[in-house]
Amino acid sequence: MTYSEKSIGKLFDKLSKEELIEFLGAYAKGDAKFANAVAVHFRKPEFAEELTKIESVINSALDGASDYRTHDSWGYVNFDVSDIFEEIRLRADQGHIMLAFAELELLYGKLLENFEYQGECEISDEAETCLDIMLELASKTVRVEDKEYIFKHCIELSELEDGKDYGADYEDKLLGIAAKFVTPENRSELENALSRFDSSWREEEFKLIRLEMIRKIEGNTAANAFISENLRFPKIREIAFDKALSHKNFAECERLCAGALSEGKQHYGVSPWLYKLYSVYEMTEDAVKMVETAEDILLCGDLKYYDALKALLQAQSAWDNVYPDLLHKCEQKLSYSQYMEILAKEREYALLLEQVKEHTKQIYLYGKMLAEKYPADICVLFTEQINQEAEAAYGREAYRSVCSCISCFAQAGYRDETIEMIRNFQLKYKRKPAFVDELKKV
Repeated sequence: MTYSEKSIGKLFDKLSKEELIEFLGAYAKGDAKFANAVAVHFRKPEFAEELTKIESVINSALDGASDYRTHDSWGYVNFDVSDIFEEIRLRADQGHIMLAFAELELLYGKLLENFEYQGECEISDEAETCLDIMLELASKTVRVEDKEYIFKHCIELSELEDGKDYGADYEDKLLGIAAKFVTPENRSELENALSRFDSSWREEEFKLIRLEMIRKIEGNTAANAFISENLRFPKIREIAFDKALSHKNFAECERLCAGALSEGKQHYGVSPWLYKLYSVYEMTEDAVKMVETAEDILLCGDLKYYDALKALLQAQSAWDNVYPDLLHKCEQKLSYSQYMEILAKEREYALLLEQVKEHTKQIYLYGKMLAEKYPADICVLFTEQINQEAEAAYGREAYRSVCSCISCFAQAGYRDETIEMIRNFQLKYKRKPAFVDELKKV
C-alpha cells in the first residue's frame, strides 16, 4: 500500500518530535542511501572528507568499465552514476558550489580515464552530462571564490590528456565555461589556454569564447567590432542577425542573410539563412521578395513552401501565368518523388501517369488515384510490378510485403484481377508453402 503526501502529512502531525527523531535514526541505520541523503542535506560538508567519500562511490560505480569482460555481446558497458549527479546537484542547491564542482571534476576525470574502453557512447554521454552540469553550476555561482575556483579548474581540466585520442575533445566547452568568469587580471591565463588548443576544425567555437572575453572585458563596442570581423562563422553571423532583428534593422538582417547565401550554396537541404530571409520579408510585408524566397526554399526541397508560394502568387493574380514554368522548375530541381507529390496535389493526372510509368514502385502510392482515368494502364503497371516483386521474394517477410502490394491492387478497384492473380500465384509458387499461406490471408 502506498500513501499520499496528504495522508503522510496528517500522520506526521500526530507524531511528537522525539518519535520522529527516533524513527529517522532507526531508518537511517538500515538504509545507507537515506542516511547519506540526510547527511548531505543537513550537515555542513567537510571538503576533503566529502571528496574522499565520493571518490570511493565513483570508483565503485565505474568498476569494470575498463575490462572488456564486463561488456555485453554488443560492446555495451553498464554503469549508473545518476545518484552521484543527484548528490552533486543537491550540494549546489545548498550553496556548496565549490564542493559540487570538485565532485564533478572527480567524476569527469575518472570517466576520461576509461574513454579508451567505452562500449558505444555510454562513457562519453556521461562525460558530456558532467560538462552540462558544470555549466549549470557556473550559472548559479555568485561568490567570488567559487568563480575563481571554476575558472582555474576548467582551464586545468582542458589540459587533461586522458581520452583525447578517443574523442574526448572538450576543451572548447571547458574554456567556454571559464570565459564566463574572465577578468582583466586572469585574462592572460585564458588566452594562453586558447592559444594551446585553437585549431582550425573548432575555430568557430574558440572565436565564440574570444567574443565572450572581449564583451566582458572591453565592452559591447569592441565586441561588435569583433563580430563584424568574423561574420564568416555562421554562429557569429547569427549573433549579428539576432541583434539587428531585435533593433528592427531589417536592411542589416537582409544584408547578413544575403552575405551568408552568397558564400556558397548548400549541397543538400535548405540553408537556414533562406528561412531567416523569408522571415525578414514577412515582417516587412515585401510580397515580391517573399515570392522569390519561397520559390528558392521550395526548389531546395521544402515542399511546405509550395502552398505558401501558391497563395502569394494567387494574391497577386499571377498564379496562372507562373504555374507552367514553376512546374517545369520543380521537375528539374526536385527529386522525382517530390515532383510527383506536386503533380498529385495539382491533379496533373497525365503527367503523373508518365512518372509512374518511369518509376513503377510509385504505383502503390498513386495507382488508386489514377485508376479511374487510366484503368487499363494502371492494371498493367500493377500486374507487372507485383509479378516482378513476387519473383524476387524470398522469406515470409518478403511474401507478406508482396501480399500487401496485392491488397493495394484490390483497393485501387481491381478486385477480380486480384482474385485471378492470387489463384495464379498459388499455382505458380506451390513449392513455396509460406508464400501460399500468406496469399490465403489477403
